[in-house]
Amino acid sequence: MKKVAIMFGGVSSEHEVSIITGLQIAEKVDRNKFEPVVIYVDKKGRFRYYPGFKSRRDFKEINPLSINFSRDEKGSYIYSPGVLGKKIYLDCVYLAFHGGLGEGGSMQGFLDILDLPYTSPDTEGSVVGMSKVIGKEILRNHKIPLVDDIVLTDNCCRDEKQLDSNVEKVVKKLELPVIIKPAHFGSSIGIEIAKTEIELTKGILAAAQLDSEILIEKFLKGIQEYNISVRTVNNSVAVSEIEKPLAEDEILSFMDKYGKGGKKNAGGMASLVRELPAKISEKEKKLIVKYAKTIYKALRCNGLVRIDFMKDETGDLYFTEINTIPGSMSFYLWEASGVPFTQQITESIEQAFHDYENRVNKYIEYESDIVDKWIGHGSDSEG
Repeated sequence: MKKVAIMFGGVSSEHEVSIITGLQIAEKVDRNKFEPVVIYVDKKGRFRYYPGFKSRRDFKEINPLSINFSRDEKGSYIYSPGVLGKKIYLDCVYLAFHGGLGEGGSMQGFLDILDLPYTSPDTEGSVVGMSKVIGKEILRNHKIPLVDDIVLTDNCCRDEKQLDSNVEKVVKKLELPVIIKPAHFGSSIGIEIAKTEIELTKGILAAAQLDSEILIEKFLKGIQEYNISVRTVNNSVAVSEIEKPLAEDEILSFMDKYGKGGKKNAGGMASLVRELPAKISEKEKKLIVKYAKTIYKALRCNGLVRIDFMKDETGDLYFTEINTIPGSMSFYLWEASGVPFTQQITESIEQAFHDYENRVNKYIEYESDIVDKWIGHGSDSEG
């Protein structure tokens, strides 16, 4: 039976949300096909293994083991220092991180080095997907409708004169109100609406404390959000039903997404109050599907992602952001499309093996004797 590590937590402002997603997957994975190896990454980046994990309560009741990763001729494995002879070899990793180092490409690169298959986009797609700025730069070339913006860096407010200059530039180009976003955060964390120059100044200063890049966009009036999930199944791109999240505020807040409403025991993004399927025209549905598939390919995605759009009061549709590891893995969108959560997990793992084969088959080992020649003919003084 294939051993699948389910990894969650991590160094991220979305740490707690990731725990919920990870535990949801650990409970719903098909144990007749896979043996789950539950690995929690704490807020300091330390790995914790939960032996015998069966349900979410075990996260509090099991005393986890501190572990390290390594690799030998048999493959990659985890082991607990001090426990002699205990190696657990892994076949695949199911990533349930949100934001931070887990979703942004660092963990994917780590797993590439370990030569392990994993769910989610690969290192390149994860880096691109995590950056709101890079993503928009790419999508402009694919004619995806985007909100006008200005990008600032965290040194934009080194002194009062520079800060005032940037505030003036934003107001001149975009006019107020605007929406301020840390470029690499998700779950609406750090997002602020500025309706005055004072609010804009405070928002820029706050965002500069959170991220190296700040995305400032024109705030659209009367917006309605739409979300759709896209994934690769059997090497073919598939799309889910479209949802219409229902927010109490002008933008979906962290609490809108994770803190209330919905099914009593669902947790995570599954708790969001929503209209599913969204009651939209067939024309709008086709347009969202068309854009979603284009975005998925343009941003080098594989695995399962969620893509968010918004429509303003004039009826114009815009791309908002992509979530390369979406909250609760957007399982509710696929269940609305007739695919049970356990089946989704199985298909994501199976696709991870396909994606891995595609990656490793591209590698060419080039033999050369230049090192032997350099060592054999050089001297200690040569550089």
